[in-house]
Amino acid sequence: MAPLVPMVLIHGGGGAGQLWQNQLLAFPHAIAPDLPGHPEGPGLSTVADMAGWVLRLIDERGIGPSVIGGHSLGGGVALQAGLDAPERLRGLILVGTGSRLHVRPEFFEQLRGDFDAAIEELLRWWFSPQASTRVVDRARHALRALSPAVIHDDFWAADRFDVTDRLREIRLPALIVCGAEDRMTPTTYAEYLHRHVAGSRLVVIPGAGHMVMLEQPRACNEAIAEFLEGLPRP
Repeated sequence: MAPLVPMVLIHGGGGAGQLWQNQLLAFPHAIAPDLPGHPEGPGLSTVADMAGWVLRLIDERGIGPSVIGGHSLGGGVALQAGLDAPERLRGLILVGTGSRLHVRPEFFEQLRGDFDAAIEELLRWWFSPQASTRVVDRARHALRALSPAVIHDDFWAADRFDVTDRLREIRLPALIVCGAEDRMTPTTYAEYLHRHVAGSRLVVIPGAGHMVMLEQPRACNEAIAEFLEGLPRP
């Protein structure tokens, strides 16, 4: 049985909370909110603003000390929240992410010029070649529900995010998960986090790209469950 630890799971740029569906089914005390603009309301354009929004959500819902998990841009949000309010958290789960999230300038140009082509290019970067069509279609649906402006702002926020010089300030328990075939945030990003976040645990999952929680949900969930089991009692 999965440990009953409150978790808030934050999607990545161009995503939505539904992309954590496999984790929501496995962990009954988890929620996966849609960040503002995904697709309702105006979006946010900095990781710091996103982290503030998540911390306010935790307060508004009365969730209490929680684990924040994040994928890609969402991992940046989790890191920022861990730096801003460590006393309000029990741990971090960092999936397919890094302390800095550089975005190729060509992607912004493609977004402005050919939105459909930009989405398909992004999907090629997100998934390993063996990913099922059903899984890729789920991500495509999430992307197409968003406006080009929100997707642009997501990746603009990611490109400006950099907490490399602050990683040693993090004292929360941390699980770092990466797909072995991740091209967007390669395993070198995860290894760097592991070396600089004291006491962190690194799990590299074979047969998965950037969307590791969709491509290999069982392995991802097993890593999360083991991490939650090992958390200190509140």
